[in-house]
Amino acid sequence: MAQRIEGRVGRGFQFASGGAVGRAKDASPFSDATLRLQYPHFLRHGVDLVQLVPGLVWGTINIELDRELLLVDADHRLKVDWTANEPRAEARIGPELFLLLACKLMHRHREYGGLIYYPHPSTKPPLNAHRYDVIEVIAPPVTGLGQGDPIVVTCREGAFAPR
Repeated sequence: MAQRIEGRVGRGFQFASGGAVGRAKDASPFSDATLRLQYPHFLRHGVDLVQLVPGLVWGTINIELDRELLLVDADHRLKVDWTANEPRAEARIGPELFLLLACKLMHRHREYGGLIYYPHPSTKPPLNAHRYDVIEVIAPPVTGLGQGDPIVVTCREGAFAPR
């Protein structure tokens, strides 16, 4: 049995994709896309995003929910200090806990394999605090995806619990 979570595509900080690097307003303090900066640290823990999500887009899809959920049963649990060598002091945020979980996305009657990317809210800095009513998903390109679109995430039953 799979757990089904419905939501709408939202707008994130654009830190994971690097869209906020060098931006005039609400710029990212990080030197590159955070997902690209985290990738070598994930690899050292035996987690290869490229293998887990073939054709992945280097960024995340933010899915806004109508309730708060807590990821309680992940496939991978990694604590990494991925910002230690960042050139800007404000970007050095200390170790973060990441939970990763295989999932499927359903958008406009098409299914896509993906990976829930869950920077644990308890270790996120205020700079880009993670909300409990948002799920981020690493996925290959999703045809026609737009902000506000309804989207369904399915994952292992019991992976998420109400907060």
